[in-house]
Amino acid sequence: MGTLCSLPRAQNWQQAQQITRFPLQMANLSGLGLSEPWLLRMAGDRHWQLIAQTAGQTGVALHDADGHSIYAAFCSTALRIAPRARGLMDAQVTLESTLYQVSSARLGSVHVLSHPEMGILACLRMISCFLCHDETGSNRRLMRKSLPGLSPLPLAPTEVMALERSARDAARLARSVGPETPILCYTPLPALDFNAVGLLYFPTFSKIAEMARPHWNAGITRNVTYLSNLDAGEDILVETMDAGLLLRAQDGRALAVID
Repeated sequence: MGTLCSLPRAQNWQQAQQITRFPLQMANLSGLGLSEPWLLRMAGDRHWQLIAQTAGQTGVALHDADGHSIYAAFCSTALRIAPRARGLMDAQVTLESTLYQVSSARLGSVHVLSHPEMGILACLRMISCFLCHDETGSNRRLMRKSLPGLSPLPLAPTEVMALERSARDAARLARSVGPETPILCYTPLPALDFNAVGLLYFPTFSKIAEMARPHWNAGITRNVTYLSNLDAGEDILVETMDAGLLLRAQDGRALAVID
């Protein structure tokens, strides 16, 4: 995991980087060690915070040049949690997060959770683009946007660019395969699975994958390519695809590839 989590320093690190230290407690842990939902939510918030800071904003409510609300929606994530389930309670850890430029329309971030003696406990790579709702407000009809005022960012490291390429490959594959018999059907709940802007929250995709194929031992490796979203009240169907999972909406649209 060490090479996977290298963090080249950003030239404008005051804006593009956050480093915090804190103890791991109940909210940060699960029966298998680090809590995946906590880490995804924490890193997702930091990704948005770094974008807002780099754009010179206060708060994380992002807007386009016309003042319309836009969202830093995730295109792909790659998570590695070390197989350590014991000795984490009250451990003093450091979470280091850095924001990068992936392309003209996409930003990436790397989040490394480490302990001075235990080493790297987790690494999460994330890539996002900017989206907004159209006049219908439906999550099925999201539009690409841009965020004004972003300061120049360092180019994403090799590992993040590799995630971008693999996500594009996964998207092409998902859209080329036909529906299979689902192994799980799940109806997301507004109070638990959607975020404050009404989108199916990205940690929900990992939650559904875990429901379909649970981990029983410490340590998690999970790559997610997010392809689409859906409205509250719609079902998600989970199908097997190669060594991974394909999540579909009830109308057949591919929502995510997870491996």
